[in-house]
Amino acid sequence: MPNRKQKSDLSRRNFISKAAVFGAGLTILPRHVFGRGYIPPSETVNHVLIGCGGISHMHTGACAGALHRWIAVCDVDANRMNGRANELKGANGGQLPRTAKDYREVIGLADADIVHVCTPPHWHGPIGAAAARAGKAVWGEKPLTRTIGEGLALVDIVQRAKVPFRVNTWFRLNTTNYYGIGPARDIRRIVASGVLGWPLTVRVASGAGGIEWKVNTWSGKTNLDPQPVPPHLDWDFYCGPSPLIPYHPHRCHGSFRGYWNFDQGGLGDMGQHFLDPVQYFLGKDGEYPVSAESNAPPQDAVACGVWKTATLTYRDGCKVILESELCPGHGTRPFIEGPKGRLWADMRTDPPELAIQAREFPLPEHQEDDFVAAVRERRPFGYGVSEAHHSCTMVSLAALSVRLGRKITLSADGKEIVGDAQAQRLHSPELRKPWLL
Repeated sequence: MPNRKQKSDLSRRNFISKAAVFGAGLTILPRHVFGRGYIPPSETVNHVLIGCGGISHMHTGACAGALHRWIAVCDVDANRMNGRANELKGANGGQLPRTAKDYREVIGLADADIVHVCTPPHWHGPIGAAAARAGKAVWGEKPLTRTIGEGLALVDIVQRAKVPFRVNTWFRLNTTNYYGIGPARDIRRIVASGVLGWPLTVRVASGAGGIEWKVNTWSGKTNLDPQPVPPHLDWDFYCGPSPLIPYHPHRCHGSFRGYWNFDQGGLGDMGQHFLDPVQYFLGKDGEYPVSAESNAPPQDAVACGVWKTATLTYRDGCKVILESELCPGHGTRPFIEGPKGRLWADMRTDPPELAIQAREFPLPEHQEDDFVAAVRERRPFGYGVSEAHHSCTMVSLAALSVRLGRKITLSADGKEIVGDAQAQRLHSPELRKPWLL
């Protein structure tokens, strides 16, 4: 019987298998035969980068070194694409990655292992779905998708394809400190122990630890005059599955988050970072909130505006209250409050003995936090596409309430906004052809 390491090595070779076999009987030799420092092709992870904006540097930095090779980069902005390709040339031992404006030219490359989706959110669903259908592992950016309907479709596609998947947020994983409150597994233990009671109210508030909703930063500009499209940018392709709107530089690249066509303001930027761990803490990874209400001024049809609060409520009475920097008293209330006690930053409880009582309970199971290792060895990552979809739905539900200025009610299966035809159209908007999931 092979030992665990042997099984791991076998699964890596079966999954990645980069060695080209030109004739029967060719033997793949172990690395020691070739000398110290040699890394055989079967152990190299090949990456495809789609979207070359600022966040892409986080992906390439996390996957640097001799075990990684960036074989292709893609962007509808030729200047950005060529710049990133030249930057990655050095990481590839002087070999320039393949470049393409159209992601469909590189997403199915035979030797690609992981596709990184670093585009604006309106592209996350279609590109993630295409990568999964091509049998590639997907490392996507947050939020998972721009709409709830796209998230439902993407979950189905990824699960049918049985490919490794992650969204680039990590604050639920193991000892990661959740914005100064405490280690993720310790927070989950306090909730699961029952020492705070039930139901619970969670406040995700600007000013608490490192939480910042950035509502002013990611507000769009209204009444922008159309501008000529730069020759290096394919604006029609940039808009992609979203409605085609006139080009203006503020609607593109670094400030795209301020426009409903592409994202959902500060909610889209930070929401999944903040809310994905909350679902884990509450033990609600397979459950949707049933309603969302908000306190926000009327919103523009194109540009995202500011908001003060948004409240998500679950069927059992648990609430998650989002408090932006415009909410009076934001950051002054406990992170979690229940009928028996409260949890503050630095794992401080009120009354103090609750923290001691919670330690009598076991910590929750360790979660796999190395996505590349999960890909190489075909092991589940710490959270998958279903968990990511449920936390992304929290973001989208709050955004729908802010955008429409009213209470939004979601069906238990997440497929329908109850009694609100306009909200339902935004839940599952028709995508612009041919960019479908």
